[in-house]
Amino acid sequence: MTSLTLDLDTSAFILGTDPEQFLKFVQLRKLPGVLSFSEQIQVSIFTLAELLNTSPETLLNWLEDEAFSDLIEDVDDDEYFEGEEARTAYEAILRGKDI
Repeated sequence: MTSLTLDLDTSAFILGTDPEQFLKFVQLRKLPGVLSFSEQIQVSIFTLAELLNTSPETLLNWLEDEAFSDLIEDVDDDEYFEGEEARTAYEAILRGKDI
C-alpha cells in the first residue's frame, strides 16, 4: 500500500525550501497533518497539497510524473539493441557474459 505521508526532506524539497526552514514553519504554524514518530517527521500529502493550493490528486500526479521522468533519464544512456543484435545481447546476459 502506498503511504499518504512524505518525510520532512522530501516535503521541503517539494515546497522549494530546505528541511530546517520547513520545520520552523511547521512548528510556528502548528500545521495539521504533520506527524512525528520517534523524531522522524512525516507530512500528509493532503497538508502539502493544501500548502500548494492544489488537490492531493494533482500533487500525486505531479510526483508520479517526476518519478517517471527520473526513470527515463536513468535509462537514456543505456544501450539499445534491435533484432538479432538484441537476441544475441539477451542470450549473453542470460549466460552471464559481457555484451
